[in-house]
Amino acid sequence: MTLATTNMRRSLRGSAPLTALLILLTSGPFHARAETSDRDRTAIAQVTFTATDAELANPERGFYRAASTDLDALSAVEVANAYTDGYRLIYARINLAAYRNADLPQSYLKKIETGFATARRGGIKLIVRATYNYPNGETEYHDAQDAPIARVKDHLAQLKPVLRRNADVIAFVQAGFIGAWGEWHTSSNDLTSPENRDQIKAALLDAVPDTRFIQFRYPPYIRDWSPRLPPLTAALNGTFRFGFHNDCFLASQTDVGTYDEAPASRAEQQTFTDELGDLGPFGGETCNPADDPNAKPRTTCNDILSEGARYNLTYLNDGYYRRLFHDNWIKEGCMTDVRRRMGYRIALVSATHPTTASRGGAFSISIVVRNSGWARIYNPRAVEIVLRDPISGAVHRITSHSVDPRQWLPNVDSAATLDITLPDDLPTGAQEIWLALPDADTSLAKDARFAIRFANADDAVKKQQWNSSLGAFSLGTKVEIR
Repeated sequence: MTLATTNMRRSLRGSAPLTALLILLTSGPFHARAETSDRDRTAIAQVTFTATDAELANPERGFYRAASTDLDALSAVEVANAYTDGYRLIYARINLAAYRNADLPQSYLKKIETGFATARRGGIKLIVRATYNYPNGETEYHDAQDAPIARVKDHLAQLKPVLRRNADVIAFVQAGFIGAWGEWHTSSNDLTSPENRDQIKAALLDAVPDTRFIQFRYPPYIRDWSPRLPPLTAALNGTFRFGFHNDCFLASQTDVGTYDEAPASRAEQQTFTDELGDLGPFGGETCNPADDPNAKPRTTCNDILSEGARYNLTYLNDGYYRRLFHDNWIKEGCMTDVRRRMGYRIALVSATHPTTASRGGAFSISIVVRNSGWARIYNPRAVEIVLRDPISGAVHRITSHSVDPRQWLPNVDSAATLDITLPDDLPTGAQEIWLALPDADTSLAKDARFAIRFANADDAVKKQQWNSSLGAFSLGTKVEIR
């Protein structure tokens, strides 16, 4: 049973009928006291919304573009082109091949810092992996060289301040470092031994920003560290930070060695990764199954639609392995659906709020949202009520701390109440109400390129619309400030 199913079942609990009480309140001697004057009654605005089928380029999800260079050489042109083409994720490698037996020079660390800054300026977030090698082909990895365990730990200690300073533009960190492609196999320094794996895992958890997940390549390793997966609260408070990346997704019965050869063990591992996706992010790429002579790749639309949903697929390489997978999804007619559903897809269903409020007082909006994507939001995300003066256009953005959108699970309608305190100096009069999901990091909170766009259609009659400059969606309602 998934977390989404559990939450749905919990939400269906009924309440005791109140019919008798209502009869008492509206009859006999109680009837006169139940009457209220219009002046004392607070008017309530209730509004519904229409979802859109449009493809939306939203942060930290969807198809990614692999950078043509390493992170230290990431160019503004490449980032700009990716953004224009609709990508919001770039995979960028930290290339450590020249430093297997040396400390990282400050000049190289500064270049990595520059790469992060380039992504930030271009409105892009990064999937980051550090590697000591990157073989050219699927079968040319047997002689790949990594570094001794002490060197790996030293490099992570050097990278720690760089990673933490740039947490805002890191979407996900792939564990890397060990073996061929940093995929935790074929190590030249015995880094895949249980003891060395544990040491590198601990060093990664220390170096990577506390708000970011670390994706590991093999489910059995994650299962060794966490045999029983914790509740969602552990992922929300940062005590559980494991994710999974599968770099041969759908490519064979075992996904080319990702899972066990034995069917029973493989089924158990797949059940584990199914449940893991409710907590930590799952992404990766398809691959050429040339290294698996008995491969039976799962290339159909039914395969990607069913397994994308099952494993909570958040991102996928758009460039590999297209000939066998992506091109077939286009041919069979499901690519648009794949693009829409990968990751989260949050739409407003309804909203309710008072039509009057006082400066310095409390104000609440009750909303229902629907996540029709395959996954939840994994990284911290703010929720703002945006008040806009319809005449001057002046904007007041107020963060609600009563809601965590990371709890909006896939295939669930989630109810939430956004509580705020209105500023004392808020102008009196009518204010339009907008909702925004800006980046939680203060460095990006005011950059609308990093805001999540609700999957709702504009409606001129209801005055509901997305504003790309505000990074917010208009509810089409107003509140009178007194």
